[in-house]
Amino acid sequence: MAGFSVLSLVVTVVVVAGAGGAVTAQLVCSGTVAVSGSTTDVGLIADCDALLDAAAALDPNDTLNWATTVAMASWDGITLAGSPARVGELELHSRSLNGTVPAELGDLTNLTVLDLYDNGLSGSIPADLGDLTNLTYLRLYANDLSGSIPADLGDLTNLIYLYLSGNGLSGSIPADLADLTNLVALDLSENGLSGSIPSWLGDLTNLAELRLSGNGLSGSIPAELGDLTKLRTLDLSGNGLSGSIPAELGDLTNLIYLYLSGNGLSGSIPAELGDLTDLTVLELSDSGLSGSIPAELGDLTDLIALRLSGNGLSGSIPAELGDLTKLRTLDLSGNDLSGSIPADLGDLTSLTTLNLYSNSLSGSIPTELGDLTNLTTLDLSGNDLSGSI
Repeated sequence: MAGFSVLSLVVTVVVVAGAGGAVTAQLVCSGTVAVSGSTTDVGLIADCDALLDAAAALDPNDTLNWATTVAMASWDGITLAGSPARVGELELHSRSLNGTVPAELGDLTNLTVLDLYDNGLSGSIPADLGDLTNLTYLRLYANDLSGSIPADLGDLTNLIYLYLSGNGLSGSIPADLADLTNLVALDLSENGLSGSIPSWLGDLTNLAELRLSGNGLSGSIPAELGDLTKLRTLDLSGNGLSGSIPAELGDLTNLIYLYLSGNGLSGSIPAELGDLTDLTVLELSDSGLSGSIPAELGDLTDLIALRLSGNGLSGSIPAELGDLTKLRTLDLSGNDLSGSIPADLGDLTSLTTLNLYSNSLSGSIPTELGDLTNLTTLDLSGNDLSGSI
């Protein structure tokens, strides 16, 4: 056919058996605009195929621009990396996606970042994500995911950040996560997890953030958590934990935030917590604690908030709390504290909230409280106090 030219486009075709045994052809990425017309860049072609296979489950409303007619470098949420190029990051957070987490994402073997948080994704976390052994960030929080945490996630030994909070996950914390020794942050809060807090968490010595709040965890707080000396945030609040607060938590000298409220703890507040001199928030309210308030808490001079309300604490309010001059919130309400209010509390000139109500305090109200000119909330009710400010 002289004088007639044919423009050919190489397209790979996959044969798929449909309903009733019918055979259909499904176009995939080889030779298309998505991969710059390549038929030999097998890694990128495989990534493209995997994402197109995942698209319908992930995005049933078809809001993403993933298509063979669009270069992958311009696909929503996709970052290519390396030479030859592969999909290195998948970031589709806060996009109102309401599908599921597709198992096909486990085929993106060069992926280092997977961010699908703050969507409406449901269903379980696929075990296939355990194949993403280059992953450093896995953030699936603030979705509607259910089921258990796959043990296969323990294969992600390069993982640094694991955020699964704010879902409906159930079951226990898998022992396989003990292999994630590079983790800096582990957030499993606000789910429906049960069982105990594993003692092996104390082996994850790179952790700076551990959040397990708002679950149904039971049993005691492992003393081994005291080995997490890089920890800056420890939040175990809102569970069903019992037993005493381990004195070993006093070894967490880099800790800034400690939340243990809303549990069924017993015993006294360890004096060793006074060694946590970087603390800015200490929250032990509604936890069944007894005994006196340790004077050593007066050494926590960076504290901004101290909440010990709703326990069974007794004895007097330590005058040493007057040394906490950065304090903005002091809540000792709902205990059985006795004696007088220390005049030293008048030195807390940064205070905006002072709650001492529902105790057994007596004597006159110190005139020094009149120096607290930043106060917006002052409640001394439910005591046997006299006088005025």
